[in-house]
Order: sequence, then C-alpha cells, then structure tokens
Amino acid sequence: MPALRLAKHPLAWLDLRGLGLSALERLSLEELLLRHDPSNRCWGIVGCHEPTKNRLLTAGGGAGRNTSCAIVLGIGGKLDRLVNVPAAKRDGVLVLRRFSGGGTVVVDHDSLWTTFIGRNDAPLSASGERVEPFPREIMAWSADTIFRHAFHRWNKKSLDGARRRGTKTLVVRGKSCGVSGSLSESLILPPDGSPTLDDVAIPTFQLKENDYVLGERKMGGNAQSIVSSGFLHHTSFLWDYDPSNMDYLTLPEKRPDYRRDRSHDDFLLKLKETFGHHSNKSEFFDHVKAAAGQTFDLEDRTFNEVLDIANDKFGSLQQWFDGKCRTKIVPLQ
Repeated sequence: MPALRLAKHPLAWLDLRGLGLSALERLSLEELLLRHDPSNRCWGIVGCHEPTKNRLLTAGGGAGRNTSCAIVLGIGGKLDRLVNVPAAKRDGVLVLRRFSGGGTVVVDHDSLWTTFIGRNDAPLSASGERVEPFPREIMAWSADTIFRHAFHRWNKKSLDGARRRGTKTLVVRGKSCGVSGSLSESLILPPDGSPTLDDVAIPTFQLKENDYVLGERKMGGNAQSIVSSGFLHHTSFLWDYDPSNMDYLTLPEKRPDYRRDRSHDDFLLKLKETFGHHSNKSEFFDHVKAAAGQTFDLEDRTFNEVLDIANDKFGSLQQWFDGKCRTKIVPLQ
C-alpha cells in the first residue's frame, strides 16, 4: 500500500511588490501580522521597498540628503558600536530599530525582502515536523525548506536560459562566484548544449554559521523574533548595493569566524553579479514562492486584508505604529 501523503499546511502569501511601501512600513506590517493576526496564520511575505519614502505612515525623524538607503538596527543593537554615527548624521541617513534581533543592515531599492511567520501548532515541513522556536533551528528550517530549493531553481533556470539562447559560455564575476583569476571569466558550457549545475562555477546555496552564503561570501542578512505563539524569520538579500553606503556601518565586534577581518566589500556578494546576466531581481521572489509551494498550500492574500487587521485592532496602521509597534526611527541627535 502506498504511503499516505500528508496534507500541506496553509501559508498565507503576501506579495508587496509594486506597492511603494517603505522599509518602515514593511517592518510595521510584519510585526502586526506576527502579533495580531486574528487567525494566527503562517505567512510568507516578499517585496522590494522604498528606503525612506513612506506611502501611508507619518513619522518624524525623516532622512536627509542620502535617501537612497536606510540603516536597520536589531532591537538590541548598540547604535554607537554598529553605526558610523558621524557619517550617518552628516548625510542625514534614516536609522530604524526593528522589532527583531540580529545584526545591522543597510537596505535600499535593491534589497530583496523575504519574511516567514511560523506558529507553534503548525507543521512547517513536508514530513509534518514542527520547528523548535530557537534562532539556529529556525535558520536551518528556512535554509533546508525554502531557500536551498529557491536557489537551485534560480541556478537551473539561468543555465537553461543560456542553453535555449545557444549560449556557449556563461560569463560570471570571478570574485563573486568563487572563481580564481580575473574579475570576469567566461566558462565554457558542454558542447552538447546541456549544462548542469556542476559544469559552471555558481556555488550552491549554504547556511554557514548564521549567514546565507554562496561560496564564502554572504548575500543575506537574517533576523528572528520569537513570541509566545510562534516566530518570524526575515531576510534582506543583496541583489545590488552602493559600496559607499556600507561605510555607514562599522566592522562588528562579534562576527562569524569565516568572515575573519574582511571588509564589507570583500565579505558581501551581489546576487546581480551571479544571476543578473539571465534574470532580474524580481524573479527571485517567484522562485521563493515556488519553493514554498512544495511544502505549503499557498493562499494569496492582499495588502488591503492586512490593513483591515490594523483597522479592526488599532483603528489604523498609523495608530498601530504610534502605539504598540516596536519598530521605530532612531534619532541621531
């Protein structure tokens, strides 16, 4: 007799692409759904966001000259230890303190935001297992269940696209893809036109210590918030970034062993350099959704449904932000 197939657990899917929401608004919405969803659902949320320009919220302490990015601190992060405060103050950079733990990141228009909310009573794997609500266990779950499959799909589609176009070489950035030698190299694909993942130097996705990496370079910053009903795990992936914006961050006192003393430029990887020849940044979210659909029964939800939660519980999103929301603007005065 064939084994019984477990029914997939529902996952509410919220795609915020194209709505013009800010980083501040995105974080406020995530915290609202984590703590105050009346249906206590599991969620998957994706999108790119305005660094500083709010669509709905009115908040003091806006950004100054440099509106191209925002700095986001973890809830326990020490401003003077993690941020080059004189430089950020000089340029009027917006600094936010989010509701989750973790380190400090710089976000901009090219940051790829993914968020997953899990509940204690919900099976979060195809085998029906639940995730222990601890950071390392949550990261291992997200890596194995979602992102490993998403990056595998992205790798494969890039190679399939090169084959369909009759491409004989796949151009990669040597530094980003772990290829020694010159900065840009052309890798010869097999003559039969059927490349495989092992035929090119695109390293596979890995969870290394507490980071998402390709090869030895980090391309995703992670943080978690753990509450009595479950957890939230969010990531900002680096499609592209302005290296000068990384000067607003200091070298953290506590850093992973594999980073050593590498600068931000040597430590971080731009996904654009690996996948930009064959796709665009928005395609990544399609691969994440497809990967999530292997384990969950996806139920598309709308932004207006989320606003209804804020309206019903607090009167408006603004009242939620002004009141119990823990995501706040950090003054640099």
